[in-house]
Amino acid sequence: MAEKIFSFKSVLLVDDSEIDVLVNRRLMELTAFSSQVTVTNSGEEALHFLKEECGNESQAPDWIFLDMHLPMMSGYDFIEEYKSLPEYIRQKSKIIILSVFNKPEQLKKVFENSFVVGQLDKPLTQQALHELAKSGVTKFSASS
Repeated sequence: MAEKIFSFKSVLLVDDSEIDVLVNRRLMELTAFSSQVTVTNSGEEALHFLKEECGNESQAPDWIFLDMHLPMMSGYDFIEEYKSLPEYIRQKSKIIILSVFNKPEQLKKVFENSFVVGQLDKPLTQQALHELAKSGVTKFSASS
């Protein structure tokens, strides 16, 4: 089997829209952005994943793509709870806001957190993922 080069090892995609999840996950596969994409449909589910499945730095995702408009726990609430996670997660897992904003004052507050590093509009594009990959972490290989 040929070896495929991925930009990142893992991504956590937090979005309640099945269509957006399908499109964004497929785009990440096509662009070799990440070898593993974990999907959660809510902020609560994402926090549970991070607390229970990421026992050390190597298990934490490289990126978290976060929809801000989620049911029950909004993206803003997720970010507040994220602050209480272990430091190794907050240091490694960088958050990309995946939403269209119309409230600049809320956006400014979100970006005061060092782990929130950018915003991309929905739907994702190949160009946006390529630019993010160029700015990011070391590339690695995985068998396809």
